[in-house]
This record gives sequence, C-alpha cells and structure tokens, in this order.
Amino acid sequence: MGTRRATAAAVAVTGILTAVAGCGLGDGGATDSAAKASPPAAAPFTKETVANEVGAAADDSGLPPGDDSMAGLPEGEWRTCMAPWMADAPEAEAADAFAATVKRLRTLGWKVTTSRDEQDVTLRTLTKQGWRVYARHYTMEGFGAEQPVSFTAVKDGCELPDEVQGDFSDNPA
Repeated sequence: MGTRRATAAAVAVTGILTAVAGCGLGDGGATDSAAKASPPAAAPFTKETVANEVGAAADDSGLPPGDDSMAGLPEGEWRTCMAPWMADAPEAEAADAFAATVKRLRTLGWKVTTSRDEQDVTLRTLTKQGWRVYARHYTMEGFGAEQPVSFTAVKDGCELPDEVQGDFSDNPA
C-alpha cells in the first residue's frame, strides 16, 4: 500500500509541475515563450491615417473645421498619395493655432525638416514614415479678417502634376 501512495504522490507532483511549467511559471516557460514571440505588426501608415492625424491635430489646436476635399485639383492616380487640409482661420488666432498644430504633430512623431518665414507666409515641412506635410500659414492682405492655413500631406515618391507641384514642395512659388 505504501508503494501505491508513493506512486500517487509522484503522479500528483508531476501533474502540478507540468501545470506550473505550462503556465509559464516554471523555469523555462516564460523565457522560452517570450523569446519565440514576434513583435506585433505596425499598422500601415496610409493616406487615411495621415489625414486623420493632421485633421485631429488641427482640431485640437483650435483651427476651424478644415476642407480636406480635392475639389479643383486635376484628376489622376496621384490623388491616392496626397491628403490636403485647409481652412481660413480668424486673423487674431491663426498664427497661434498654426504653431499649435505643428507642435501637436511633433508630439505624434512628425519631425520638422524645413522651417522658414517669408514675407507673407510661414512654411514648415514635417516628415513621418514616408510622408511629408507641407504646412503653410498665409498672412497676405486681401483675405479680410481671416488667414489661410493649410497642411497638405504628400507621400514620398508621389508624382504630382505640373500644375500643383510648386504648391506642395519646400519652395512654393
């Protein structure tokens, strides 16, 4: 009878150790599993993702609702690699809201690669994961009590038509 109890105890201990090891609580369970696990795949950084980041940053910064349509731009395949956003902001708030939007984009991982102030326009270019955002704030007279602000995202390698190419580069005409 003592042998049966010893066998039963050994079987019980073996079962417990197997259960503990299977849960990753034993010596090699957690380490082996972690070493074999692959990192989660990053979500693709699509036109929609970029447009959502830019739009949300502008909204969070106090800019008025923007126009993200491509109305008035030439037709073509190139539209799949561009995401425009523009609005007319109240003159008294436009500069601060523009700067706050750029700052917000930076907190989202966008890097400022170009920063210039010209006579009537503030220009910033931001980059992230194969995209560029051409940020512009225009202070020209003739717009009344509002000033145009735009954030246009263009995917690297996008072949823009000649008629818009100068509008979406680091050297606007």
